[in-house]
Amino acid sequence: MLWLAPAKLNLSLRVVGRRADGYHEIDSVVAKVTLYDELTFRRRGDAQIHFDCTGLDCGAEQDNLVFRAAGRLREKGGAFGADIRLTKRIPPGAGLGGGSSDAATALKALNRLWELGLAAAELSELAAELGSDAPLFLDGPAVRIRGRGERVESLSMHPFHALVYLPELGCPTQQVYAAYDALRTRPGRARADQPARPAGPSLWESMLSAGHVAEPPSRWRGEVVNDLAAAAAEVQPGVGEVFERLEAATGQPVHLTGSGSAVFMLLDGERQARQVLESVPQDMKARCRVVLLNSW
Repeated sequence: MLWLAPAKLNLSLRVVGRRADGYHEIDSVVAKVTLYDELTFRRRGDAQIHFDCTGLDCGAEQDNLVFRAAGRLREKGGAFGADIRLTKRIPPGAGLGGGSSDAATALKALNRLWELGLAAAELSELAAELGSDAPLFLDGPAVRIRGRGERVESLSMHPFHALVYLPELGCPTQQVYAAYDALRTRPGRARADQPARPAGPSLWESMLSAGHVAEPPSRWRGEVVNDLAAAAAEVQPGVGEVFERLEAATGQPVHLTGSGSAVFMLLDGERQARQVLESVPQDMKARCRVVLLNSW
């Protein structure tokens, strides 16, 4: 049984406060895109979980979210076994949500393979235990997430393409949020526990209020903000260099996804995306991918 686990792009990400437990509250619009990890699942006759990973670095087996997802489902449903193979293509530490997507995909696949019959709400609870981003991957192509990421609201989204740049460097999420807090508390800046100001002009916000992003990116890409962009550049200066080089070469707004390090440009269609790719510096092209909004 083959399943695809899509990457995500944070089209906007506002940090709107900090909770008493130390976690940050966010308000983010997230779209799943056509860059995938592949997972295969086969039921075993015994109660063993055999996990294998190829491609990019998957980390230690016991720490991998797919392996942990299988363990949590077995606690819920009984002593079932499976052979699981992950082909990793989404870079870790890039803000693309690969690990969380893998975990959500494993929950859905094993719930079906083992015929557990768990409801969507139960899967969402399990996903939230595995990672703040994981519940969003149980929903549709585009969502708005709030809180730590556990409050998920479906959005309809005008189709788009994006040109994604995948740096070799990574941005540890905890370090980026710590840098964000430090930047906010520097003299002349708002206190870190004050909500960030809402994203301005009205088209983007009015579409979100309606639950329908009805316009192509050329109408709103200049309005979307990722509050973590400056912090990511503090943690990994190479991120700032990528921003500068891509913006200078393409003339397009460049956006950070999540806490980085991947960045992207929003484009109305494939033809425009291919044209923009041609203007990317030659030494950066091999790390670029043209993707589009995932259909499921």
